[in-house]
Amino acid sequence: MNICVGSLNPVKIDAVRLAFGLYFEDFRVSYIEAESNVPNQPIGLDSILLGAQNRAQQALTPLIEDSNASPPHYGIGIEAGLVKIPIAPSNYMDFQFCVIMDEHRKITIGSGIGFEYPKKVINKVLFNKKEIGHIMGEIANNENLKRENGAIGYLSKNAINRIDILKDAVICALLPRINKSLYE
Repeated sequence: MNICVGSLNPVKIDAVRLAFGLYFEDFRVSYIEAESNVPNQPIGLDSILLGAQNRAQQALTPLIEDSNASPPHYGIGIEAGLVKIPIAPSNYMDFQFCVIMDEHRKITIGSGIGFEYPKKVINKVLFNKKEIGHIMGEIANNENLKRENGAIGYLSKNAINRIDILKDAVICALLPRINKSLYE
């Protein structure tokens, strides 16, 4: 099994490795820099899902082009962003989505937990057009926050960390693949 993650972020790569390791023994994980082709701070489900799908498709390409690699091939795209939730005090929540695309271009999708940022963070995103990762990095005084425990780690006082919520998104995207008879 050949897996390519459409990201150079070590947290995303490790989350994929951990999730697949729960169900499979024989797999190889590679990664490439893949463009989401959506804004740096995706807002709305359509934008988040398109970003994850674009990353998955780009990640799949080198696997298919590698004549030495035999199927199955899985391109993995992970994208997080804000979704409008009118009853949330800030009007938005953050969700992480994973798209897994196989060599037949079939996709499966999963998401991690959703959580809310402080209203002042959302306002900076909306009015100053800044990316949440940078804003939260400034607040936490850690410019590498999104490559480590993430905003969720900071906000939850490390009770939850980024790798766990990304791993959960990958597991949820794997559900139709590990339960094929139920999903066909």
